[in-house]
Amino acid sequence: MTFKRWKNLSEIIPEEIEIFTGSFGKKESILLEMEIFAKKNKIPILLPSAAIVLRLLVSLTKPKRVLEIGTGIGYSTLNIYFAHPEAKITTVDSNRKRSVVAKKFFKRAGIEIEVLEADGFKVIRDYLAENEKFDFIFIDSVKSEYPFFNFKFQALLKSKGIAVFDNVLFRGYIAGKTFHPRYTRTVALLKKFLLDVRKYPGFETYLVPVGDGLLISVKR
Repeated sequence: MTFKRWKNLSEIIPEEIEIFTGSFGKKESILLEMEIFAKKNKIPILLPSAAIVLRLLVSLTKPKRVLEIGTGIGYSTLNIYFAHPEAKITTVDSNRKRSVVAKKFFKRAGIEIEVLEADGFKVIRDYLAENEKFDFIFIDSVKSEYPFFNFKFQALLKSKGIAVFDNVLFRGYIAGKTFHPRYTRTVALLKKFLLDVRKYPGFETYLVPVGDGLLISVKR
């Protein structure tokens, strides 16, 4: 049996639909440049359908404070910013090389974003110790780490706050698509995360099949 590593979600969402979705509506020129850069350098970024939902959520809720775990090259960060420029955004990534790239894109866009080159867990622990609260949290980090964010991100959210996790369908493997044995641990941990996160009291949680799967958890 052969296994195919998905480069996109064309087996779930037809690639032409993602492409059309990405061309629909307003998109800032800096984001178009980032998409070209990401494709050229084979860097994963938020898929168009997921980016639209992320922007919609931010635009509707207008959060004052936003925490992002997993900066990457800053593509999701800028989508959040353009959806609500008044938000104070803190983005965290332990990958210095990508953080440097993100900072360059932020500078070119002419905006100031707080970028922390640190471990996401440590930052969250520090914020919890300081009793910091956020209106909106977006997490797009190592998928096998998602279960360890559970029972932590909830405490960081203000009342009516929203947390969004990207890639929770993990190329469709979570829903039963055949995968290589090397992904067994990640798939098992993601399934555990999806099971446990629904049990947390005081939250409404939704799994939205856009992009690579978005989990949206709303604090009552």
